[in-house]
Amino acid sequence: MHEDAEAILSDEQALCDRVIAHLVARPPSKPPPRIADDIALITLRDQVSVSRLEDIPALIAQMEQVAAIASQRGQGTDEPVDPKSPYFGHLRLAEEARGERDVLIGKTTYVEPKAGVRIVDWRHAPVSQLYYRYEEGAAYEEQFGDREVVGRVLTRRTVTIIDSELQRISSPQGTFVKRTDGRWRELQAHHTSLAGGQGTAVRPDHMRGVLGAASNSGNQREDRHLPEIAALLDPKQFEVISKPDSGVVVVQGGAGSGKTTIGVHRMAYLAYQSRTRFAAERMLVIVGTPALRDYIAQLLEALDLAQVKVATYEFWATELRKKNFDWIDLPFDDGTPVEVSRMKTDPALLPLFERRARGYVRDGRTTAQDALGLWAEVLTDRESLRRALLSVPNPRLNEDQLDRAWRHCSERCPAVAEWSRDDGALNAEGEAFEGADGVAEQDDDRAMLDIEDDALLLRAYQLVCGPLSTAPRGQPRRKMVRYEHLFVDEAQDLAAIDFCVLADVVSEQKSITLAGDTAQRLHLDTGFRSWTEVLTSLKLEHTSVEPLKIAYRCTREVLQVAREVLGPLVDPEEPIAPRTGAPVEFHPFPSQGAAAAFLGDVLRPLFAREPRATVAVLARYPEQADAYYDALRLAEVPHLRRVKNFDFAFKSGVEVTEIRQVKGLEYDYVILVDANASTYPAEDDARYQLHIGATRAAHQLWILTSGPPSPLLPRRLLDAEDD
Repeated sequence: MHEDAEAILSDEQALCDRVIAHLVARPPSKPPPRIADDIALITLRDQVSVSRLEDIPALIAQMEQVAAIASQRGQGTDEPVDPKSPYFGHLRLAEEARGERDVLIGKTTYVEPKAGVRIVDWRHAPVSQLYYRYEEGAAYEEQFGDREVVGRVLTRRTVTIIDSELQRISSPQGTFVKRTDGRWRELQAHHTSLAGGQGTAVRPDHMRGVLGAASNSGNQREDRHLPEIAALLDPKQFEVISKPDSGVVVVQGGAGSGKTTIGVHRMAYLAYQSRTRFAAERMLVIVGTPALRDYIAQLLEALDLAQVKVATYEFWATELRKKNFDWIDLPFDDGTPVEVSRMKTDPALLPLFERRARGYVRDGRTTAQDALGLWAEVLTDRESLRRALLSVPNPRLNEDQLDRAWRHCSERCPAVAEWSRDDGALNAEGEAFEGADGVAEQDDDRAMLDIEDDALLLRAYQLVCGPLSTAPRGQPRRKMVRYEHLFVDEAQDLAAIDFCVLADVVSEQKSITLAGDTAQRLHLDTGFRSWTEVLTSLKLEHTSVEPLKIAYRCTREVLQVAREVLGPLVDPEEPIAPRTGAPVEFHPFPSQGAAAAFLGDVLRPLFAREPRATVAVLARYPEQADAYYDALRLAEVPHLRRVKNFDFAFKSGVEVTEIRQVKGLEYDYVILVDANASTYPAEDDARYQLHIGATRAAHQLWILTSGPPSPLLPRRLLDAEDD
C-alpha cells in the first residue's frame, strides 16, 4: 500500500478512536427535552377542554409556542450521538478567521470544542454544505447567516463506522476497506465509478422515423439511425409482430425482452397492412402507469401513430364510467380494505355477474340504473358470494375476510343506490336530469366508490345495456366505444374483470395484444394468477402465448442478481442475456447522509465524461427519495430531477424517484438506495419491487444500503464487500 494510503489510514483511525473514546467517557446525556415538550402540550390540551371560552385563545397561543420550540429541537440538535456510528464524513478546513479544524458530518449535532469534537447534522447544519458541495483542495466562500466564511478544504473523506469500528474510507487518493482479518485493502477504481454506459438505454427518440429499437446484440448504433424492421428484430419478435390481425396474442417475457417494442410495432405493422381498418383512432393502448403512458405515446409518435389513444386503465375506466353513469359523481375511498379489493377483483365474480344479468335484460328497455342495480345486488348477496368465491380451488379469501368485505359492500352499495335515487338522477324513462340547483348533492358519507368499482360498473353496463358509449346520455351523436385493435402493456397488473371490459370494446375479430411479465407485478391483489386463467375468463378462441427468451435490456450480471432477488418466485426457465457488462456492486453505508455523499462524488464526474447519460436513483418510499434528492441537490449534481408524479423528462440526467413509478422504463445506470432489511423484508411484494428496480438498468447496477442489508440481496454481493 502506498505512502499516502498509510497516512490516510493512520489519520482516520486516530480521529475515530479519539471521538469514540470521548463519547463513551462523557456523562450520560439528559432525556431529550422533546419529552417535556410533549407533556406540556398534553397538559395545555387538557386545560383547553375545561377552560372558559375567553381563556382558550391564550392557551392555544401557548400550545403553538411549545410546538414551535419542539419542532426546532426535532432538527437533530438534541438527540444523543451514537458512539457505534458517530459520523460518516470528515472535513479538515483551513479558514482565515478560525485557522485549521476538523468538522465531522453525522446524523446529529454534538460540539465540544475543548475535546476537539465537532459533529454536525448533515441535514441542517450550514457547514455541512461544504462537505456536499466542495472537493478536497477546493477554496470556498460561503455566507452562513450573517457571517461570511472563507477558507479551503484540506481534507474531505467519507468513512463508515460500524459498532465503533472504522470499516471503510473513501478519499480522492483511493477507497480503502477493512478485511475481516483486520487488514486494509484498496479497491480498484472501477469499483467506485459509473462509466461506459452512455446511450445504452433505449429512449423514444431512438425510434423516430423507423420501426425498431435495438439490434440483435442489444446495443444502440452510434449514429442513432437504425436499420429497417426486418434487420433489427430477432426472428421471434418479427414473428409475433406479424401475427394474423384477429385473435389474442399474449407476449410473455422478462424485463427488457422487447414486449413494449413488439406491442407498438405490431400496431404499426397492422396499420401498414390495412390503414382503413387499423387507423390510429381505431386502436387503443392500455398501460399501468402514467410514465409508461407518456413513454409509449412518444414511441407511437415516432412511428407516425400519434393519434392512438394511450391511457392507464384507471383513467380510461373512470372516464367511461362518468360518461355511462354520468349522475354518479362520487369520490373514491383512499382506504379500501385489502379484502374488499381482493373480492372485487376475484375472477369468480365474472360468472356471477353474467348469471344475474339475465334477469335484467327485458325488451331493450334496460337502463344504466338497472346496471347499477345489478352491481349492488351481486356485491351484497352474501350467500351467492360465498358459493362463488369460496368453492374454487385455492380461494383468495377465507370466510372471515369475505364476511368483512361483504359488510363493507352492504353499507356502500345501498348508500350509492339511494344517493342516486334521492338526487333525482333518472326520470321515469331512465334519462338523466339535474336537480333544482343543477348539481346532485352527496348527503351520505357512506356513498363512496372503491377504485375497483369502475370495472364492475362498466361490466354490469355491458351485460345489461350493451356497448359502452363515448358521451353522457342525452347528448346527440352518442357513439359506442369500439376499437379494431387493443394493446395492453404490463397486463399482469390488471384483473380478470378489467380484461373482460376491455375485450368487449374490441370488434368481433378480437385483434388483441397482451404483454406482460408475472415477475414484475406491482399489484398483488388483482387476482392475476396465470395467462391461462385470464384467457379462459375472456372466452376467446384462436389465442396464442408467445414466450420471449432473449433479454436485450439488461446485462447477464444485472439479470442474474434480479433473478436471485425473486427467490422462490423466479421463473425456472432462465432467459438468454446476450450482453455482459460491469459487475453489480454493493455499497454499504451507516446512514443516508453517507450514501448520498458517496453518490454526489460519483455523479458529478459522470456527467463531465458522459453528458448524455441517464441515471435513476430509485427508492421504495417517497420519503427516502426526498432525502436523497435534497442531499444530491446540496452536492450540486447536474441535471438532477425529483420525479414525484410520473413526470419523467425522457432525457439525460439524474432522476430520483420511487420504483413504482419507473415500471416499463430503462436507464443507462440504476442505483437502488436504502436496500435495507426494514425497507425490503422477506416478503413477495418486496421481492417484486427490488426485481423491477434492478431490471431498469441497461448497463450498470449499484445497490446501496444505509443500515442492515435486506435479506433478499444475494449473499455473494454482501460477501464480496469483505473479500
